[in-house]
Parts: sequence; C-alpha cells; structure tokens
Amino acid sequence: TTTTVATTTTLDRLAEIEAIFQDLEERRLQALYDGDREAFRSLFANSEYMTRSMGAFEVVEFTEEPIDVMVDVVDVLTDTATCIAAFLRVDATQCLGPTAIAESVWVLEPSESQGWGYSFGGDGWICDGPHPFSP
Repeated sequence: TTTTVATTTTLDRLAEIEAIFQDLEERRLQALYDGDREAFRSLFANSEYMTRSMGAFEVVEFTEEPIDVMVDVVDVLTDTATCIAAFLRVDATQCLGPTAIAESVWVLEPSESQGWGYSFGGDGWICDGPHPFSP
C-alpha cells in the first residue's frame, strides 16, 4: 500500500493520525462483534452520525473475531485541533470476508468520552463548513 501525505503533515503526525484511526476502527469492529452497543456509541463525537451508524448491528456478519484489521491513511485532508479528515483504506477481510476492503473519507472531532471520535464518513464534508448533520 502506498501512503501519500499532504505536505503540511509530518511523518510523525501521519503515524499519530493512522494510530488514532486504527484504534477507533479496531474498537468499532470489536464492539460490533461483541454486540456491545455502549462501547460502539462511545466511539462517536457526533450523536447524529452515531445514530445513523447503529444500523451496522443489523447487517455486519463476521467470519471470525476482528484481530487483524489494517487501516492505511492514503491522504490527510484536514488536520486541526478540532477536526481530522483523512481518506482511508480499511482492510477487514480477515473478519468480514474477501469483499471487506473500503476506501472512504472519515472525519473525526474531539469527543467527550475520549480524545477523538467519529463524526462523519463518506464524501462531501471535511471540516470546511457547517456539519452535514446540523439542523
């Protein structure tokens, strides 16, 4: 896998950002595997995105426990004290089967329950204006 980095992101910071996303994704998949809705809820900084994501409990089918999830930061789109947005490649084939490789933008914001939490996933928002789930 090739990682590209915005010129303002140092390699040390890239490693930090990748570790943040890796930790969140491992905990997200483990919460789904365990059926632990409270652990899952704690991963989100945005309650609307958390509510929309709860449907994963109904559709995710594991082939085995998630122990070898690979998260690669392809590009850091935004990196500020209040928002991190990155284009990620997530490979969860070990626990979800051969089609479980996804590439998408994920956005994190500070969370009350932890340092960073999921705030948005998908295209169309990278911390550059009103949140898409705002009223």
